Amino acid sequence: MRDCIRAVEDGFLALAAGEADAPERLVMNLPAGVFLEMPAAMPADKSALGTKIVSVFEKNHQRGLATIQAVYLLLDGETGRPLALMEGRFITAIRTAAVSALATKYMMAEGANRLGIIGAGVQGEFHLEAMAEVARFTEVLIASRTEEKARKLAEKARSIFDARSEVATAEDVARCCNVICVCTNSPVPVLEGRFLNPGTHINAVGAFTPQTREIDTEAVAGSRVIIDDHTAAGREAGELRIPISEGAMTSDHIKGTLADVVSGRVRGRESEDEITLFKSCGLAIEDLVTARLAYTRAIERGLGVQVDL
Repeated sequence: MRDCIRAVEDGFLALAAGEADAPERLVMNLPAGVFLEMPAAMPADKSALGTKIVSVFEKNHQRGLATIQAVYLLLDGETGRPLALMEGRFITAIRTAAVSALATKYMMAEGANRLGIIGAGVQGEFHLEAMAEVARFTEVLIASRTEEKARKLAEKARSIFDARSEVATAEDVARCCNVICVCTNSPVPVLEGRFLNPGTHINAVGAFTPQTREIDTEAVAGSRVIIDDHTAAGREAGELRIPISEGAMTSDHIKGTLADVVSGRVRGRESEDEITLFKSCGLAIEDLVTARLAYTRAIERGLGVQVDL
């Protein structure tokens, strides 16, 4: 996780310097779900080129399948030769949490020590590990619609942080925590702004379409908002599109991208009392640098299966 956080930071710095290309992803809305393709490229000296193919089919759980299915195709940046085909769900999970950790590093208030995670699925687990790399928490609250999953994640939190960890409600998380990760597949808000305290930092990663959102209008309008990119959350996030359509804010409420923040062009936080929000819909550069890291590690360790094409 630590290396992945470093890799995605390098990726956002490359974006800020104009040294990486991550065009708007292709989205196909199908009767059964959503299909996406996410290409990205880094400079030839970094030898990184690739694309992720991912589907999100909400009814898969009825078939005993994961909602998200994904593969990543990594290519040589100088020749275009295919290097590796990888299972994409792990890459998606770890890079999403790593990016939230990167945002938290630059945006949380000094001394933040109470972590709340809403959603105890795969992203909740990865976010727990990622947050351990950027802050020391003395208390962790886990909220989930499935109590058994919440209990298991709370137990894991105790082992990771050696801190008090409990199952809670989303309202408890909002009232008590100063770093909050919202990692659900809920199409309607689970985090309400009326309960938030000054100085809170929020990472919202679950919703990724203009019609869905995990955070209500009051929370977004009352926060300093940073997004992953204007081609991703800037166009696709319901957390932003819905408040704008309601007239509660304008697009000027978005203060910048994470690339702006890590490069120093935009501040992640302007005061200790400010509520900050990082909204992510996922960006192809995150997958590319993570896949490249995984490929490098696999070659070093002699892992993988050679296939003649």
